[in-house]
Amino acid sequence: MKVAPLILATVAVAIWTASAAAPARAQGQDFVLHAPFADHAVIQRGQDIAIRGHAHAGAKVSIEFAGMTRTVLTDRQGEWRALFPRQQAATGQAIVARSGGETIAARDIAIGDVFLCSGQSNMQFAMSETALQPKDRKQPGDAALRLLTVPQSQARLPLVTFLKPPAWQTADEAGQDFSAVCFLTGREIAARQKVVVGLIDSSWGGTAIESWTPATGLAAAGGMQPELAILEAFRAAPAAAEARYGAMLDARWNAPSESGGRIGYANLYNAMIAPLADYGLAGALWYQGENNAGRRDGTQVYRAKLTAMLASWRRQFHADLPFVIVQLASFGPLSAMAEDNNWAQVREAQRQVVANDPRTALVVTIDVGERLDIHPPLKLPVARRAAMGLRRLVYGEMVKTGPELGAARLDGSSVFIEIAGASEPLISASWGRPGPFMVCGTKSSQNVCQFADAEFDGERIRVAVPAGVKADTVRYCYAAAPICNVFDSSGLPLGPFSTDLRKSAK
Repeated sequence: MKVAPLILATVAVAIWTASAAAPARAQGQDFVLHAPFADHAVIQRGQDIAIRGHAHAGAKVSIEFAGMTRTVLTDRQGEWRALFPRQQAATGQAIVARSGGETIAARDIAIGDVFLCSGQSNMQFAMSETALQPKDRKQPGDAALRLLTVPQSQARLPLVTFLKPPAWQTADEAGQDFSAVCFLTGREIAARQKVVVGLIDSSWGGTAIESWTPATGLAAAGGMQPELAILEAFRAAPAAAEARYGAMLDARWNAPSESGGRIGYANLYNAMIAPLADYGLAGALWYQGENNAGRRDGTQVYRAKLTAMLASWRRQFHADLPFVIVQLASFGPLSAMAEDNNWAQVREAQRQVVANDPRTALVVTIDVGERLDIHPPLKLPVARRAAMGLRRLVYGEMVKTGPELGAARLDGSSVFIEIAGASEPLISASWGRPGPFMVCGTKSSQNVCQFADAEFDGERIRVAVPAGVKADTVRYCYAAAPICNVFDSSGLPLGPFSTDLRKSAK
């Protein structure tokens, strides 16, 4: 693909609220099952099941599923929700609902594992665009995959159902147009677990993390008070807020794109995540950050936003929802100087979030990026690493997911770095020694960062502090598109990092 410019987005606000008087609902039939409950759906095994739909207000609805029947009444908006106990893996199931003489059904339903895939263009990036060997394009096991692509849309208020109901499709029907990372990850899981795997792709290129986060999450992240004030106006009085702000927002909104576009606040969450409600998930994959790096979010800012988004989604789905975070790949010019970089800062934010959240895994992609292409076509290594993370988080496998920073200690003129998670031994792919490392600190009362020599020291890496530098930080591979050479014996790269040494100094 051609080079896509980084996004320097301006703000267009689209509104979220969980407590508006009547949650917004897409137009459609009066008596329906809400997607994803539809023909060929996959329902998560081993979790309680909440089947949802719409009928006339105050109507009685009878729902049959898995040999059981539940009868519920709709609320004042006509919404209904029926609870069923968790089920084991199965196929050939059906949901049949009856109300007021009408019958609706969803058939050919499977009980298996369901994964939600979201983010911006590198998640949206299709199988047909991905660099693959012919044998990897289609495989017999792909029959175990069922695919749901959420239509791209936005909303000022959270929807209880999608503006355009998506349909579940087979790999033969939609595989080549589906998210490559999502599809290839699902293939790995299905092959190992021997169950039907449902994949939900809810992604949109060029979008910022703020668009995928509800107002409560934005408030927790901090720093967005003007936007939150408008969100509060819509929460308190939607009609008045629409009259006051609607025309302005519509005039300022452009669809997200890699070449520009504007960001919204909660708008994509409202239309593309909220309608999933409490649909059962085995895990989620998040591949985003390019937009926020282009807008120069620093480590602390993006870390707060990502932490808040994960917490918000867990409140919606379930508290222990596992997340696999795909770290930004290399992109941009080579750097001849040891300097700070916003692309590296977002990578470090992603690393820190995962380091502090045991229900997450990080996919390092520093070795599969393209300096001149923000959309690297090698998605199979990304998917295989994502599947390794899911195998550990979801299925409890003892999987080594690649070398990562364990600890760093300053001892005199050396920094000793402990590496965790590696299939030993560590190797240097070039130069005969590990790198690139840099040491930051003060020198002659000036703040400096300098490249530093390093060597393997048994199972550790020793970094030499440059002469005259009072070190406070050590960094590895900390640039937009660095050439990184530390791998473990399985071929997985050591991920970039920046860590404070002041608490470890001897």
